[in-house]
Amino acid sequence: MNISLRRSTAILLILCMLAGSLGLVACSQKATPMATLDDYVISTNVYQFLLSRVKGTLSRAGYSVASADFWETVVDSNGTTYDEYFRQAVLVDARRYLAAMVLFDELKLVLPQSQYDKIDEDIQESITTAGSKSALNSELATFGVNIDMLREIYIMEAKFNYLQDHLYGANGSKIAANVRQEYLDRNAVCYRYVLIRGFDYVYETDSNGDDIYFLPNENNAKVNNIAYDNKAGEVRLDANNKIIVDKNGDSVYFLPSGRIAYDTEAGVRAIVYDEQGIAKTVRYSADRLAELKGVGEEIVASVEPGDYAAFEAFLAEYELDKDDEFVVEENFETTYSFLYTTGDNGFDYLNDIADTLASIHEGEVRLVSASDYGYNVIMKYPMPSDAATNSTYEGYFTDLADRVIAELFQKKCEANMEKVTVDEKAFAGLPSMKDVGTNLYY
Repeated sequence: MNISLRRSTAILLILCMLAGSLGLVACSQKATPMATLDDYVISTNVYQFLLSRVKGTLSRAGYSVASADFWETVVDSNGTTYDEYFRQAVLVDARRYLAAMVLFDELKLVLPQSQYDKIDEDIQESITTAGSKSALNSELATFGVNIDMLREIYIMEAKFNYLQDHLYGANGSKIAANVRQEYLDRNAVCYRYVLIRGFDYVYETDSNGDDIYFLPNENNAKVNNIAYDNKAGEVRLDANNKIIVDKNGDSVYFLPSGRIAYDTEAGVRAIVYDEQGIAKTVRYSADRLAELKGVGEEIVASVEPGDYAAFEAFLAEYELDKDDEFVVEENFETTYSFLYTTGDNGFDYLNDIADTLASIHEGEVRLVSASDYGYNVIMKYPMPSDAATNSTYEGYFTDLADRVIAELFQKKCEANMEKVTVDEKAFAGLPSMKDVGTNLYY
């Protein structure tokens, strides 16, 4: 499985910059120094441990971290491989953590004793789980450290989080609303869209292969009773001269052909899901996809720049038919959708939309491929002036505080980061990402 460079960047943002997520740390234990700032040192052992955490997170996300081919994949025009990309990216974050430790001292902060106690409790729990200290040390050795080193790592991690809370408040509570809004204005876009679906769902069928239509509830979701068309069909009698009923006791209506007469207007179909709870789909043929793409191009050509009313007329039109190929975002509590133009939005096709939106002006309309999903006709809207504070939009920006903190903290640490010295020979002698242990727990 391949992973885009943009997504790699986002993973490291999440792992290495956000408080409590990964916690890159400085450590002053007696080991080979690799990066140094004042009295703080990140040793080769600790750096290897940090790499093992990144590898563990990638493994949990389903990437082929045991494959040499994965790490040798080239990710940019300079020939950078994933192996070198992650090693260098973690080194940048290691510099940031060294700078943070110096800042912690400059501000004369003191980590509460309760946090030391919690760290000791966590380590003791790990020892108990492993069975003994020697067993835990043996496991940690695959990541380059031992129990004492792990404790120092946890302490530095706690100091890093404590420092960020001191500066910005828990969950960014000290960050002013205008600062959050300014971040969105620089790094996010607002848009609406029509998805021209490039696939059909797999629906429950009867013994004849016909889609079954069920009666809907108030939320337009199916109930167990089947929706029969009693106008197009008629009931039939069984061998005992009784009306044929289904398992719910409802009379079954048949077409003259003998097939079931379903009420396709009032009823809803039931999507089939796999064992992981993912809806099963069937991609349309190339001819059908080309036809749908043409429809999208017609929409784009028909909407003049800035004519939001015309575009929203398309939204209203395609919103009416739930079974049509045209799907408007299914969130009627909000008016807009939002995407970050920096970082990662979860899926490659969303990042493609974000890149397109970043390159066009407000009011412009574009057709963007949504890969296996089909095509998106998107229109860029002005960013609401209260997007960072209005509860209407908060569901779109659950990580906004973390992103703002990461940006502010980076700026605050830049001067000290430039003073970090790196032993290039020690860095070059570190194992490759393929050979680093996969750390899933520490």
